[in-house]
Amino acid sequence: IENLLSTLTYPLRNALQFRDVAQAALRDPLTGVNNRAVLDQSLPREIGLARRNGMPLSLLMLDIDHFKNINDTYGHSIGDTVIQGIAKAISAAVRDSDLVCRYGGEEFSVVLNNCQRDGAVMLAERLRRLISGFECQDGDGNIVRVTASIGVACLTAEDDALSLSKRADQALYTAKANG
Repeated sequence: IENLLSTLTYPLRNALQFRDVAQAALRDPLTGVNNRAVLDQSLPREIGLARRNGMPLSLLMLDIDHFKNINDTYGHSIGDTVIQGIAKAISAAVRDSDLVCRYGGEEFSVVLNNCQRDGAVMLAERLRRLISGFECQDGDGNIVRVTASIGVACLTAEDDALSLSKRADQALYTAKANG
């Protein structure tokens, strides 16, 4: 029995390590939310499921406003704290079935399955208000306040993952331009 167990130990350990590495590759190390690779893999599948089941699908693109100024004024560790706090706030505000991803530096995306425009806009506004109430302190006691802009796009019959993402990104830029 001891010989049998010893031959199983290494393959089991390797399998567990492989699982851990595979999971780490799909998570943003700073925030713990999904990364861009997960969005790129999941969005086409979510679109296919929405179409097959005749369900709506919405995509939010969120960007922390003036993030470079936060890093330049307070330092990158405060910037990291802000990104972590925003990721936590987004994750807490959405349903378990929704997909939260860190899209890039200070950008996040949220895939909202079975969510029509009104619900997506309502969630975007709730997130915007929630984030505008987010504060943290730097080492000198200064309060760091944060705002975010959010773009919303809803799946149309003509959309694929790229066009839906582009429309959400364009809506984000429109939101930024309009304050």
